[in-house]
Amino acid sequence: MSNREITKNSQARMIRSWMLGLHATYITDIGGRLGYFAEMRRRGGTVSAKELAETLELDPWRTKVWCQAACAVGILQADGDTRFAFAPFMDVLLGDEAPELQTAHVLASLARDFPAYPEAFRTGALKTFHDHDEDFFHHQGKVSALRAPVVVAAARKLPGMEERLGAGGRVMDIGSGSGTVLVRFAEEFARCRVTGIEPLPYFAETSRTLLQEKGFSDRVEVRSVGGEALSFEHEFDLITMVQVFHELPDAKKIDVLHGCQRSLKPGGILLLVDRCAPETGADLHDRRFTLSILEQWFEVTWGNIVNTRSEILAMLHDTGFTVTQENPDIVPTYWTFVAEKQDAGIKRSDI
Repeated sequence: MSNREITKNSQARMIRSWMLGLHATYITDIGGRLGYFAEMRRRGGTVSAKELAETLELDPWRTKVWCQAACAVGILQADGDTRFAFAPFMDVLLGDEAPELQTAHVLASLARDFPAYPEAFRTGALKTFHDHDEDFFHHQGKVSALRAPVVVAAARKLPGMEERLGAGGRVMDIGSGSGTVLVRFAEEFARCRVTGIEPLPYFAETSRTLLQEKGFSDRVEVRSVGGEALSFEHEFDLITMVQVFHELPDAKKIDVLHGCQRSLKPGGILLLVDRCAPETGADLHDRRFTLSILEQWFEVTWGNIVNTRSEILAMLHDTGFTVTQENPDIVPTYWTFVAEKQDAGIKRSDI
């Protein structure tokens, strides 16, 4: 913990840094959307505002203002009086598919919800995940895609799972979104069959397009249903649910877990990865919970509830799972629960 003295002035500086960060997020978002970063890379990293504006057919004065603002927040730096260059490492960090740029796009999109918060806090009005626009879904899908290799790597480490999937086992991903987890499993396990559960039409359609492009349509399918509508019986070796559980209606979470229980083969595993809400005052200052707290904040009008670790463990127990692992580090900033299906008729309390 820092030993620096906290004063009124230091706290005021912190508030001003938050305000600067707001501007920096939008400057980054707009730079990516207008193609400024891509054009600067194409030109070797140094360019004048006039050149940027002419090439991209944008207003030259506004482009100059953007360049100067990007310098003020540390994204760019001046190279003489009229030219601008990337600040160190920014050319890589703000690449077209870089997580930092995609996250800025998502945050800028999310911020469009905030003006409605005061009224929503008074009335309880909702704007669900499904109520957002395609621009939000597009960038959210790109950010979610970054987790795909981490999820498959975690699945490989589960006892016996690599052998089961390598021999033609079956995987189901609930809330499969843009389909990148489905594709990753298909790429790494040439004989496994994969099912995605995705109720949102935008993601279901883009997933099917991706699967067709990758040539996986013969052994990967996407079903346009919600997790509470699972109708499988003892079919899957592995079910993954990544950053989805908290988005389920709270009253349906138990139903979804029961559906997972029915869908798994004996000894099958549910890999549940999600945020965990703080349970104590100390948790509010534990960095492992920071993004969980902020996620609940920007989803507070969506109707989503981020559960505590204890609540998730209780729900898994009540639906007949045995939790064999839980770890806050396997997928960074999330909690990972490994829950095994018990044999029929045996409850955890009997063991």
